[in-house]
Amino acid sequence: MTSMDKGVVSTEKADDIHAAIGEIASLLLKAGKPLELAGLSTQLKQQAEETADALLQKNYRDAARFVAEKIRS
Repeated sequence: MTSMDKGVVSTEKADDIHAAIGEIASLLLKAGKPLELAGLSTQLKQQAEETADALLQKNYRDAARFVAEKIRS
């Protein structure tokens, strides 16, 4: 079980997650799309698949997981 599974993340990881979510939220709003958790999660997963940068992939995946946990709760 990872620290994120327990609902606890480091400050640095939280900053990375917030930055990824903010970036995708901004893109959705600029495109005139609704800002909903499901759409945000989908876009984060898509960005993770499209980027070649391994660190960004991880950040997007972590952020998508974080959003998915919020959807389930």
